[in-house]
Amino acid sequence: MTASFNQSLAESIASLTASERSRILESLTPAEAERLAHDWRFWARPNQLPPPGTWAVWLLLAGRGFGKTRTGAEWLRERVKAGAGRLALVAETASDARDVMVEGESGLLAVCWSGDRTHAGAHLGRPIYEPSKRRITWANGAVAATYSAEEPDQLRGPQHDTAWADELAKWRYDEAWDNLMLGLRLGDDPRSVVTTTPKPTRLVRRLLADRRVIVTRGTTFDNRAHLAETFLDGVVQLYGGTRVGRQELMAELLEDAAGALWRRSEIEALRVRSAPDFKRIVVAIDPAVSSAEGSDETGIVVAGIGFDEIGY
Repeated sequence: MTASFNQSLAESIASLTASERSRILESLTPAEAERLAHDWRFWARPNQLPPPGTWAVWLLLAGRGFGKTRTGAEWLRERVKAGAGRLALVAETASDARDVMVEGESGLLAVCWSGDRTHAGAHLGRPIYEPSKRRITWANGAVAATYSAEEPDQLRGPQHDTAWADELAKWRYDEAWDNLMLGLRLGDDPRSVVTTTPKPTRLVRRLLADRRVIVTRGTTFDNRAHLAETFLDGVVQLYGGTRVGRQELMAELLEDAAGALWRRSEIEALRVRSAPDFKRIVVAIDPAVSSAEGSDETGIVVAGIGFDEIGY
């Protein structure tokens, strides 16, 4: 058997011969087999498991189809089993939190099961979801609430010991993240996971520059065992080697936009600590005349003319 360094235990067993697989599976009691079916550490690849050690933020930057949602949901479930009691699920919109993080095919309700117990042995079972209250409740009293990053003030006030932030690169307001972090203060070991496909937003760059943030990277192709070959063949044919493919499949952080007149590195190199006094400031706008997906961007240029430049 040849095992991949990023292969799950389940994939390792699947690569055995039929007789070897049968011998292992037949050695399990029905109860053990049922528990194994819901054991994330058996099914997860190494880069889907939380990093060891002490950390506050785990940033998972990965391509489409990697299994980010399943990873976030299973991590949250594990936190509840370990004793977490106040949890936050934050998505770009309220509907994303509901449709993806809670009710999605790989969401929280899908990964929890009736036999779940805390590490101390208390019964958990499947949680109760109350959409109108944005609340998920477990039998032991643990409560998770859903939030929309479009409404940062929702996160001003609530306290949590655990947070899952999904698709952070799409969030419009940095304030949503800041308020989430300011409220992540309950318990002895508050932690958060961020699951997102990368984009060069200010917030993503902030996290990548923070040495306290643990970063895990992954690609769409890490999860090829659970993706249709027609899908993989199609995305390779359409997006292989393109900017879209590099970002959405390979999870590369592309700093410069296609067709940009100036590179981000050039702009950063020319920044100054203070601006001179200006005699005149001109703002020029080249507006887009339509709003379709293929429309041109609106161009905005601001130029300042100093006193010395006009002879004063």
